Amino acid sequence: MAKPYYQAPLNFKRFFEQKELKKITLQESISQFISIIITTCFEEYAFDDDFGSEIWETDFDLLVNTNVLKERIKRSLRNQINTYEKRLSNVNLTIDLKEDISGKSNKIRLKKYLKIGITATIVKTDEPYSFVGDYYLAPLSYK
Repeated sequence: MAKPYYQAPLNFKRFFEQKELKKITLQESISQFISIIITTCFEEYAFDDDFGSEIWETDFDLLVNTNVLKERIKRSLRNQINTYEKRLSNVNLTIDLKEDISGKSNKIRLKKYLKIGITATIVKTDEPYSFVGDYYLAPLSYK
C-alpha cells in the first residue's frame, strides 16, 4: 500500500475527533515541502540551522544587481532542494524577479516578487514534476 501524504497544516480538530485527515498526492506533498523550504529562514528550524532559504538573507537587499540576486537565490534553492527533498532528481530552477503594481485605495505601491519555477523527476515513479510559486519580497510573502 502506498504511503499516505497529508495536507499541511494538519487539522488538529479532526485529528482529536479521530476523523480522517485530508490526504494529498505525492506531487502535492513535494510542492508543500518546497514551499516550506522557500519560506523558512536559516536557523529558524531548531533541529537543523542549515534548513531554509537564501531568500530571507536577500529579502531587503533589493539594491543588489537583479541578475546577482537571482543567481544567489537559484544556487541556494537548488542546493536546499537537492539536500532536503530526496524524492526529486534532475532538479532545474528558473527564477524571475518581477514587479507588481498594487493600488489599494488612493496609494499605488510597486512590489517586487519572485516567480520560482522548478522542473524535476520524481525518483519513485520516474514521472516529471513541476512547481511554480510566486513570492513577494521585502517582506517575503505569498502572492
